[in-house]
Amino acid sequence: MIALILGGGAGTGFSYFYNFPELEYLRNYRPSTITRVYARDSRLISELFQERRVPVPLSRIPVQLRQAFLAIEDARFYKHPGVSTRDIFRAFWSNLRAGRLVQGGSTITQQLAKVLFLTPERTLARKIREALIALQIERRFTKDEILEFYLNQIYLGSGAYGVEAAALSYFGKSVGKLTLAEAATIAGLPKAPSRFNPRIRPARAIKRRRLVLQRMREVGNITREQETAAAGSPLRLIPRSIDASPEVAYFAEYIRRKLSQRYGSALYRSGLTIRTTLDFALQKTTHAALLKGIEEINHRRGFLRASGKRKRPPRLGDKHQLLIAEIDGGAIRGTIGDFEAALKIPKGESIHALREGDLVLGRVIKVDRDAKSLQLEWHDTVQGAAVAFDPRTGALRALTGGTNFRRFQFNRATQAKRSPGSAFKPVIMAAALMMGYTPAQILMDTPFVRRMPGTLKAWKPRNYTNKFYGPVTMRLAIEKSLNLATIKLLDHLKPKAAVEFAKRLGISAPLQPYLSLALGAFEITPYEFTATYIPFAAGGIGARPYDIEKITDGSQRVLEENVPQTHRAIPPEVAYQVRSLLHGVVTDGTAKLAKKLPAFVAGKTGTTNEYRDAWFIGFSDNLILGVWVGRDDNRQMGFRASGGSAALPIWTNIMKSWLARRAPAPPAAPPPGITLVKIDQASGLLPSPECPGRTRIEAFVQGTEPTEKCRQKPTGEDLFGG
Repeated sequence: MIALILGGGAGTGFSYFYNFPELEYLRNYRPSTITRVYARDSRLISELFQERRVPVPLSRIPVQLRQAFLAIEDARFYKHPGVSTRDIFRAFWSNLRAGRLVQGGSTITQQLAKVLFLTPERTLARKIREALIALQIERRFTKDEILEFYLNQIYLGSGAYGVEAAALSYFGKSVGKLTLAEAATIAGLPKAPSRFNPRIRPARAIKRRRLVLQRMREVGNITREQETAAAGSPLRLIPRSIDASPEVAYFAEYIRRKLSQRYGSALYRSGLTIRTTLDFALQKTTHAALLKGIEEINHRRGFLRASGKRKRPPRLGDKHQLLIAEIDGGAIRGTIGDFEAALKIPKGESIHALREGDLVLGRVIKVDRDAKSLQLEWHDTVQGAAVAFDPRTGALRALTGGTNFRRFQFNRATQAKRSPGSAFKPVIMAAALMMGYTPAQILMDTPFVRRMPGTLKAWKPRNYTNKFYGPVTMRLAIEKSLNLATIKLLDHLKPKAAVEFAKRLGISAPLQPYLSLALGAFEITPYEFTATYIPFAAGGIGARPYDIEKITDGSQRVLEENVPQTHRAIPPEVAYQVRSLLHGVVTDGTAKLAKKLPAFVAGKTGTTNEYRDAWFIGFSDNLILGVWVGRDDNRQMGFRASGGSAALPIWTNIMKSWLARRAPAPPAAPPPGITLVKIDQASGLLPSPECPGRTRIEAFVQGTEPTEKCRQKPTGEDLFGG
């Protein structure tokens, strides 16, 4: 082998490979580094990488760690020219006895050459090329430079490349803080990172550590006492990390997908710093509130809580939320009261995505009272999404697209297109206000029948309560979410006008100019629909939603920087009127649950046919928040799961936490073009003794306020064509 390398290799190899152009790559080598994603408070929320690598200069790598690597991998590193004849002889005899290549005799320089420039095949030709490149590396670089390259490049298991990444991955500390035992553990990995991985095979890792310590003592790096103490140290690893914590997993993946389209593979190897608009505290609150809300919805669907008290033993047909205690083959096991419960995992559900502690739904199909065991059949959970923006800037403050990203990677906040139902009614009302209508306008909530074009079918929409309310003000129509009054209003406005107005609010989802628009009969993502309310919350100013503040590279050069982009979407007078109407939904309408919040809030519930979707989109003075719940298969949720009963409790819990951390904002003053007038609530006219009903202060654009006093209750038969 020596003759081949130094004879034939020098004769043919050096003449052919003399310049080794790939070594210029090593001179300019910049290893792939980790891209980090941060919340707005600089909290790290995610890391993106092809190779988990954190390069460090040799000066920051402690001598003891260097000695550990040299002792086990290449004790004569500072003495040989890149190829060790002594080690080659040793490997030659081992290979000769085995009749095949079982030992390489590679120096650290040869290992570096193999990792950077060669394939892992074990052939004589590749070994010759490895030796030739190693000799050239030694000619062009100092020993310290080579060792630094090596310690930052070598693969050390669990996705970690280089000693700093390994120290962080296994022990949660920088290389400068490693103990002797920890340094020896890492140094034992290059030979076979999987075989000696302390997470996978701790016993082998400890045995390998002992060998590293023994070699360090034999070459004089440590004393026997140090060796004994380190060899007896327990193996203490930090828990295995994941790319993003559960609270931010949907947001982190949303950012990754978005930037991957823009930066491609550079996103994973260029060590970018990505600063997002995420409010981490709000994100945690949002995720927790969604989990709690979905658990409550499933309970109302009839699935008893996992932690709930049971007054009787389980029976056939009982429905339960089961906390996973164990996953055994293709089945889930847990306990329900005193009974052991088993639930077969259905096809299509990834067993690898399930974990102990997850909640799953099941219905009892078999009871063995003697053995105290139950068999359950699988049921799907309700899902949800929540999105929050700063209405003044459009900055995304929170986003969660489901209950468990590990199990359900479909992001319902940005990818699910669902019908908004009655939550679209404020758009219709705002369009009417733009055209000169007032909140006191009388609308007719009476039966409506229209034959659908091209069919023999008649469309007969109904109210949620199946009642008709006759002449009502626009305010009452939106507070009580009256379908028929809104449909008749849209019929007067013309659907095309409403579609054009919706575009002014930022809706890009395709809208058809049909009367069913009044009922939100189109599909849109929660992200886009929540942003639609921004002008209502921000005095008529629209803001382009954005989620990334700044992206810099490893040299701190700014690659991308975003600032708020705002524009006048609707007049401030109209925005104030809508804000007032939506506040009435909270104080006197379908969202009374939010009335207990200690600050101004406004919003609108949304419910679609057969309780398939439930929404609440609402805002305070400094946050706009949208919540959607429903089933992925678009089936009904059951139990009359309306926006007020299913989505609003989640919204209220999130907003309660948000408001508790902030001083109350002063009441918003009406813009100059608004006049506040006391009116009779029923007629929309000025109060008079003839109409002794309730009164309220209403907001009018100057010149549209009523001048007539109430004389009698309006019949309104001709106002909107019956």
